[in-house]
Amino acid sequence: MKEIRILLSALLMLLAFSSCDEKDEVGEFDNWKERNQLFVDSIANVARNSTDGSWKVFVVEGLDSSKVWPNEYYVYCNVLSQGSGTVHPAFTDTAVINYEGRLMPTAKFPEGDIFDGSYSGEFDPQFDVPVSLPINGTVPGFYTALQQMVAGDTWRVYIPYELGYGTSSTSKIPAYSTLIFELNLVSFHAVGAQQ
Repeated sequence: MKEIRILLSALLMLLAFSSCDEKDEVGEFDNWKERNQLFVDSIANVARNSTDGSWKVFVVEGLDSSKVWPNEYYVYCNVLSQGSGTVHPAFTDTAVINYEGRLMPTAKFPEGDIFDGSYSGEFDPQFDVPVSLPINGTVPGFYTALQQMVAGDTWRVYIPYELGYGTSSTSKIPAYSTLIFELNLVSFHAVGAQQ
């Protein structure tokens, strides 16, 4: 009888450990929408409570009415370094930038999985070659931040999924993804203007 109790106790402990392991294991994109919302909420809290000028918060209003977006969303920008420019680019300008795009941090990618960029590794303005792109050809959160920057600025930009790719997936970006960009504005020019 004592041996049966010991065996039952051992079996129960084994079942308890195996069921705990299954419940504790979280897939990379499990509850992705909710996790992204909590992440953006935590960034918003930091940005809105910052008093040292290291954060900027921009509202994006009047988005395409064919989309299912509320009237406003916010883009959160952590100022990493300030440039010497004095003029902001226009929506129709072409921006010359260095950038790296990441998803929010996860257990597998604690710094966030990199999905795109103009450089690899640590950014080095002496060696990395910037890319040119039309500002109006980017997602709303990206173009909103770019239009607030001046030449030489380097910002970390947090874009809620509604201002990124929304409920659509790409080959590297799951639906409901917060986009995080390390963004350095080198220069900008009007369409058709010589650099």
